Amino acid sequence: MVTVYISLSIYINIISCNSRIGGEVMQLMCNRTYEKQLVAPLNNLLIKERQLHGSFIKPPSAPSANPQSCYCLNNGTCENETCVCPDEWKGDHCEIANFCARSVYNSSRGLFTFSEILVGQYGYSKEECEPYTVNANISKASRLCTEKNGIPSLQNETLTDCNENLRNLREKIMKHTGITEEELVKIATAAQILTSEPHELTSENIGFAAEIVQHVLSQSDVLDSFAAASLAITTISQLLNVNETAFDSTNKEIFDITQSVTEILGDVLTDLEINFSQVVQPNLAASSIVLENGMTHGIMLSVLKGCDDTLVSKRIELNSNAAKFLLNTNAEVQMFVNVSTNSTQDGKLGIILYQNDKFFPSKVHHSINNQSRRVISGNIAEGVLNGVELLFNPKYNSTEYFIHDHACVFWDYDVDDWNTAGCSKSTDEFGYLRCHCNHTTNFAVLMSFRQNYTYTEPLSIVSYVGCGFSIAGLTITIAFQIITRQARKTSLTWVTVSLCASMFMVNLIFISGINNPNAQNERSAANNTENIILSSDRSNPPEVYSCTAAAAILHYFLMATFTWSALYGAQMYVLLVRVFKPLPRHFLIWISVVGWGLPAVIVIITLAATYKPDNALNYRQEEFCWLSGFDLQGNLDLSKPMLWGFLIPVAILLAFNFVMFALVTMLVLFNKDHGTCSAKQATSAKKMMGSLSVAIVLCLTWSLGYLMLIQRDEIQAIFSYIFCAFNTTQGLQIFILFTARRKTFQKTCAAWYSRFTMNVGIVHSKRFSVQSLSTPENRERYTQYDTVNFSETSSSIPSILY
Repeated sequence: MVTVYISLSIYINIISCNSRIGGEVMQLMCNRTYEKQLVAPLNNLLIKERQLHGSFIKPPSAPSANPQSCYCLNNGTCENETCVCPDEWKGDHCEIANFCARSVYNSSRGLFTFSEILVGQYGYSKEECEPYTVNANISKASRLCTEKNGIPSLQNETLTDCNENLRNLREKIMKHTGITEEELVKIATAAQILTSEPHELTSENIGFAAEIVQHVLSQSDVLDSFAAASLAITTISQLLNVNETAFDSTNKEIFDITQSVTEILGDVLTDLEINFSQVVQPNLAASSIVLENGMTHGIMLSVLKGCDDTLVSKRIELNSNAAKFLLNTNAEVQMFVNVSTNSTQDGKLGIILYQNDKFFPSKVHHSINNQSRRVISGNIAEGVLNGVELLFNPKYNSTEYFIHDHACVFWDYDVDDWNTAGCSKSTDEFGYLRCHCNHTTNFAVLMSFRQNYTYTEPLSIVSYVGCGFSIAGLTITIAFQIITRQARKTSLTWVTVSLCASMFMVNLIFISGINNPNAQNERSAANNTENIILSSDRSNPPEVYSCTAAAAILHYFLMATFTWSALYGAQMYVLLVRVFKPLPRHFLIWISVVGWGLPAVIVIITLAATYKPDNALNYRQEEFCWLSGFDLQGNLDLSKPMLWGFLIPVAILLAFNFVMFALVTMLVLFNKDHGTCSAKQATSAKKMMGSLSVAIVLCLTWSLGYLMLIQRDEIQAIFSYIFCAFNTTQGLQIFILFTARRKTFQKTCAAWYSRFTMNVGIVHSKRFSVQSLSTPENRERYTQYDTVNFSETSSSIPSILY
């Protein structure tokens, strides 16, 4: 009574604008008449309540940023010019408390302390049963927070029997005949408290609790007991929060019990004898509406969005006199029921809202994303249904997913699964999911989500130019290696041709097949009116076999490129060590088997381990046609094939190539015994150019690709540009270093050039050097030099490096 008196006194008193309570926010409120009369008094009411119970006083939070649309207190957020409030607050600006403050209750069994309790929900004491009791770690007392005249208030606590368990309660209610309402409420209360820690329940206890609820609801229907039914609803709400591992929906006994619970609950709500008011618990809300006889009624239910997924009474709006469906843009679920009653008897409409579908486990639709799916139920007694219209606007991470398709379904107790009979679907102009049904039962919308893929843009001109130059350079290099193989008399021809051929295919596939055709296709099927049950809540893009083939072929030729580069380095080292000695027998055959066979083995194993026609994205990416390697957050996924099917094998080959490069460079630069005469006379600059040629052909620049895995954006961007610049023009580099610099190639080009310019005429310049000799004979002589000198100069490094 003291609390009520103080609260009413503060509510009546006029708060001055100079009051220091509430700080700057109170100053802002005082500028508006609405806040003067309502907001400030209620905030002071809350402060006084908390002062009275000795809890910490915290001023209201500052308004949210976006004052043009709306301003919200107490961490509320503004959406569609409306404040979305936390569970603990309500009102247009989240200014009204929706909870009972912390409390301490002194009873005959000691002191019990309770935290803040939301209106309409039960709170449990911090004091728990002793470890040696049957109900160890279960709260010793519970307390309900209700609302009277707009003011939250606490009911007296209910004590727990620490030596009672669910098995005993089940036996009591099953064996009891002629149970009274008082005994039924006592059993329902005990079951509600014993399930207050749902995460601690075992599968066996879940079955016992569900069976107790089933009998409590059945007896409530017989005894017309609203109290027992509301306690049973609280227990169901808690059971809907059990762990997935403990709730074994495949257990036939548990499944049958939960099905019976949902059916009986609908019967209780439509019992004309029970005066059933609204009950809202975190995972379950139930309401019963009396329909006046001889009239047509339109009932509109709207469940507003909140900061979390729990159900709170303040976010459930019920209009029993609606003429038509009224769209609320801030609603997550809406249902409009049009029903007519006969002229002789009143009817009744029972509405149930389940926060999730744990009591409705489907054998057809499988949940992969763990998206919470709400189920809404309508049951009619003594009335004729004219139609049901539903709207679903679910919350989900729109930055990562979008709704690809949906199905309007109801739970068919005959088949124990979802069914679409009598329901149709549509999508309105706002993107909300609409359902129309000609019957009442448990409704839901099954959704399939698709990831928001950021498809790569078409290749830029730089990529086309770089790859084009590489393709041209590799083509000329391959032709030159084949045509001049006899004149050069080097055993590296086949390895070089194989390396260039695989690199040629890499560039060709990259520019022709790297982009996914799905980027040009329609992304969503939400406007599809075909209402069929979806098999999963995840929708993968349609398989594009050409894209998968491009990824596999690109994988193969990239692996072939690195394998042949490693073989090139190995053969080069063997030739330098075994100077003037022939290669081992069948050497070229063996390296051909390795060069073309090893990449095939890697690709086949990768495909067999990861590719499935119904889940191609486990093998390749959707953004472009290449191996899958990253999770939804863009981090490298160790289970994806790009790591163990490409990065690790390439890292091993590159490490081998680095070793070969070091050994070959040391032999060429420092080992005089193995060098030819021309190599001994070569300059250091030409030797370094030869080493650069070896580095290019060994694909050592690809090691920069691993530096692109660095998480820092600035460093990653720098290495990305360097990597792309080096590797898109790698074929051009090989052409310049291994073909264009060769004297044979220069002679051939000069010969072809002279043929094309012969008709124009060639001016062959000469220069003369006159030297006078002081000899008795006083003779003169001259030397003639051609401007174009085709004489072979000494090679920079041994000829096998070409």
